[in-house]
Amino acid sequence: MFKKTLFTATFVALFSASALSQAQEAQPYLFASLGQSDADLSTGDVVPSGIGLNSSMDNKDTAWKIGAGLKLNQYFAFEAEYVELGDVSFRATDGNNNLGFNAGTEGYGLNGVLTMPLDSFSLFAKLGYHRLETDFDLSVNGFDVISDSQTEWVTSFGVGGGYNLGERVTLVAEFERYRDVGDEYDVDLLSAGIRYNF
Repeated sequence: MFKKTLFTATFVALFSASALSQAQEAQPYLFASLGQSDADLSTGDVVPSGIGLNSSMDNKDTAWKIGAGLKLNQYFAFEAEYVELGDVSFRATDGNNNLGFNAGTEGYGLNGVLTMPLDSFSLFAKLGYHRLETDFDLSVNGFDVISDSQTEWVTSFGVGGGYNLGERVTLVAEFERYRDVGDEYDVDLLSAGIRYNF
């Protein structure tokens, strides 16, 4: 009985010490990044070819994100973020009428981040789950004919690297892909930013 009690007490003490150590090691941080989004969308996805329209597609735009993270240890962290993925614009004309289409996406989500520290540098990979809202607008000759929005839970993944300027500040560059945005297309985000470690 005494041995069992001693074993239990030792186990609880070791577990508590480990948990306290991990809690003391956990480090919160804030981050902000600016970059360019690139939607996997072409003119043929909006208007079928062969119907006599001159068309153009602008599927790149300025994008940004802000958020907060909690680094549980040097290898793993969680992040909560708000992301603005920019707009996709399409224009077409048959010489008499002008057609316009615009889709803008923004939302929030969570990421799990796995990091490989390399002295002042670090490499990381992330997986995310986001609630993104895409607003669609269709216009003819400058008049809105359809306005709608669609909200989807989408997955994302990314890879990147960081460089520590000191204990507090890290410069970050990364590539991310948000999948099935608007239930239609993928959006890639290439960005650079700063992370402030508390």
